This record gives sequence, structure tokens and C-alpha cells, in this order.
Amino acid sequence: MPYNFTVSPDFTPDHLSGWFIFNTWIQKQLGEGFHLELYNDFESQRKAIEEGKVDLIFANPYDAAMLVREKGFSPLVKPASKSDEAIIAVNAESPINSVEELQAGIKLASTDDPDVHMMGMIMLEPADLDKT
Repeated sequence: MPYNFTVSPDFTPDHLSGWFIFNTWIQKQLGEGFHLELYNDFESQRKAIEEGKVDLIFANPYDAAMLVREKGFSPLVKPASKSDEAIIAVNAESPINSVEELQAGIKLASTDDPDVHMMGMIMLEPADLDKT
């Protein structure tokens, strides 16, 4: 049975043929069957996600956060040699090597973009920090 692959509906149809080429490429690379299912709107795509009909998705940042946090998806790929939407960084001289080592009272800087901010906050959850 093939895996179901989809793309966020907010990506323009200008590159539609590219997604079919990618679908063929990934099947050859992995030796697994993939079916590309495109949805016209977020409502029908989210319904398919709720029903367990999506195995792989190219998602926008907002949906990526929701898929990881609420639906148990795992991020697999990111652009090579490019900055991510969100990053957790410490001073180069800091002894902190993981998010879990962050302690209460630490000062954070964040963007005012709500989607990117939410992704950063999700990334900080293992530190068990709160707003105080």
C-alpha cells in the first residue's frame, strides 16, 4: 500500500508539475510507493490528516508546528545551508549544550511573527520553562 503525500494548499499551483516529479523521485530513492494527493483547501487537508490519510506532507511553518505538536508528525528535512525559520542559540562561550539544560530565569529574545514564535516556543518545551 503506498504512502500518501500531500503539499500545503497555500503553495501556488505554478510548481504543480514539480511536485509530481518529486513524488516520482522519492519513490525511486526509497523504493516505496507514494501517492500524491493535492487538496484544494485547508479544511479538506486537515480532515484527511485527522482521518490518518496523510503520511508525508510539505507544510508551511504554521502547519508544521501544528503537525509536530498536535498530530505526532516528525520533521524530516530542512533546506541545506540555509537558516531555519526558528533557532535556539546560546553564546559561543555558554556551557549549555542542549535545550534541557536551560534554567528558569534565562532571558530570551523572540520575533514578533506569531508562527515563528510558536515554533520557537515548541522547541523550548523540553526545558520546561514558563513565562516567569
